[in-house]
Amino acid sequence: MGILMNRKLLGILAVAIAMLAARAAAEPPADILLPPLPGQQRVAAVAPAGGILGFQRGFSGNLTPLSTLARVHGMRINHLIGHGLVVGLQNTGDTQQTLFSIQFLLNTLRHESVTLPSSLNPSNIQTRNLAAAMVTADMPPFARVGARIDSLVSALGDSRSLQGGTLMMTPLRGADGRVYALAQGPLTIEGYFAGASGGAAARKNFQTAGQIPGGATVEREVESDFSQSRVVQIDLNDPDPTVATRAAAAISAQYQEAQVVVVDPGTVRVQLPPWLSAVSFAAALDQVAVEAGDSDRVVMDERTGTIVVGGQVTVGKAAISHGNLTVTIEPKLTVSQPGAFSGGTTVTQKSAKITVDQEQGQFFMVPQGANVEQIAETLNAVGTKPGDVIAIFEGLRAAGALRGQLVVR
Repeated sequence: MGILMNRKLLGILAVAIAMLAARAAAEPPADILLPPLPGQQRVAAVAPAGGILGFQRGFSGNLTPLSTLARVHGMRINHLIGHGLVVGLQNTGDTQQTLFSIQFLLNTLRHESVTLPSSLNPSNIQTRNLAAAMVTADMPPFARVGARIDSLVSALGDSRSLQGGTLMMTPLRGADGRVYALAQGPLTIEGYFAGASGGAAARKNFQTAGQIPGGATVEREVESDFSQSRVVQIDLNDPDPTVATRAAAAISAQYQEAQVVVVDPGTVRVQLPPWLSAVSFAAALDQVAVEAGDSDRVVMDERTGTIVVGGQVTVGKAAISHGNLTVTIEPKLTVSQPGAFSGGTTVTQKSAKITVDQEQGQFFMVPQGANVEQIAETLNAVGTKPGDVIAIFEGLRAAGALRGQLVVR
């Protein structure tokens, strides 16, 4: 009898444990439950593996790694440039009107000890299988001799396509005029170009520019004593005295033996302790959490209609009138046909139908100290378009009701 009772208890416990496990699997953890809104039930937000836009990663709150807000002085890329010749094209290279491509060819042949008859006029040379090109590359910091970097090749003349071409060896120089890398290799171009007689052609993407992955080899190193430095300078991407002060406080809290000085709103200078190297300090910037402030800028691009409003932008109390004027012009062609055997001629007459539609303007109020969310909700509620939003923000700035910096591109 005791054995049967024990079996029943074990069965009840097993069922209870299974129910608790199923309930725990169905509900998300308590730390990712969003607080309920008035009149609504509690909503669970589960962040998927890998993270997507809208979920914080790395640090909680408004904390951001210092490496995303600033850069170490001296760790920068170096731009390289050179002029080269692309060969192997299929009748899509430069025409005879591009004289410097022929000059590039003659210089290359002369360098290879190939001379042409003196009686030959260079302006009479015709070849469509080569093109003059501009070669650019970005040399990363601390690149060593033998490292491979990507290079970009762009046509200089009237070449129609560089597809299938090969860049001949081209020296790449820095701003000081010294050669730092050599580029050479076949081009990779996304898309296609096809031409036929009579001027018919079809293309996809730009065929006059291509890349050579790993096509440049570093031949000279940029001298740097960064590894031996005991003083590291940090430059903020967007100078801000508040962020600079917070960055200095965060560095002092993590490295108490370091001497940190805020030089100006965009520069923080750090005197490293004896046991910390400059390389280790630069690598540890990912672990230094700084509270980044919200932007107070409104950036507007009138060409594309793009508007970006920073989280710190607010507006004063203002009344705005919004209305649209639409003018439609519809051309018409009227044909007057004479009767049979009348001896008249057919006459065409052009006319146009013009329609003007103006929506009734309406005033809407913007509350005092409205934030970004309230501004967006208000403008969306009245159905404003990007062009109208640009005009509204410009009007708010002119009226002195915009609490932020307006940047128009």
